[in-house]
Amino acid sequence: MKKTKIDFILFDLIGTTIKDSNSGTSFIINAFHQAFLSNGHDIRYELLNQQRGKRKRDAIRNILHRSKLDETLTDKIYTDFINSLHQSVHYFSEIEGASEVFNFAKQKNIKIGIGSGLPLDFIHNLLQQVGWKTEDFDYINSSGNFPEGRPNPAMILDAMKKLNLTNPQKTLKIGDTVVDVQEGKNANILTAMVLTGTQGKEALGDVMPDYIFNSVKEVIEVL
Repeated sequence: MKKTKIDFILFDLIGTTIKDSNSGTSFIINAFHQAFLSNGHDIRYELLNQQRGKRKRDAIRNILHRSKLDETLTDKIYTDFINSLHQSVHYFSEIEGASEVFNFAKQKNIKIGIGSGLPLDFIHNLLQQVGWKTEDFDYINSSGNFPEGRPNPAMILDAMKKLNLTNPQKTLKIGDTVVDVQEGKNANILTAMVLTGTQGKEALGDVMPDYIFNSVKEVIEVL
C-alpha cells in the first residue's frame, strides 16, 4: 500500500482495537439485547447491529422508535446496558497488533487518540483492563460529551483543535462501523475501516473509506 504522511490517528475502541467477542458472540450486542430483554423487549440482532458506532443512548432511542416501542424506556435500558458492560469488562481484551500499531505510530511522531460512543468512565475502565496507560494517548474522549453523536464529526474536530492540527488530509480515523467512516468523511479527513467488528464491507453501501483493513495491525503498511 502507498505510504501516507499522517499527523494524527483517532482509533475507535470496541471491534477496532479491543475484541468484542468470545467464540463469535459480541459482548456489546449481548449487553444491548439483555438490557432490552430485561425491559420486556426481544430485539433482533440485525436491528441492534445497525446501530453500532453510535452513542449508546441514541442507539437505544433509535431502536425503540423504529420498533414503535415506548421511548420513555430509553434511560432505563441505557442504565441496564451500562451496568451490564461494567460487570463484563473483564471479558474484553486487546485485538492482536493494536499496541504494536500504537508504538509504531509514536516512533514516527504520529499522535494517537481513542474515540468511542461509550461513556468516558467505561472507556477508562477498558483501558485499564487491557493494560493501556492513558498518558500514552494524546487524546481520549467519548461522543457522549458532545451535543451530537457520530456520524457528527464534533469529536474529531475537537481533537484536531486541541492538538493544533490544521491539515485534515493528515488525520486518519480508524473504526469498524459505517458510522466511524461517515464521521471521518464529515470531518473531511482520511478514513479506514477494519473488518474485525460486527459490520462487514457489505454494510458500507456507497460510503467508501480510503482504506479497508482486515485488522488494525495492517495500518502500519500505510504509515
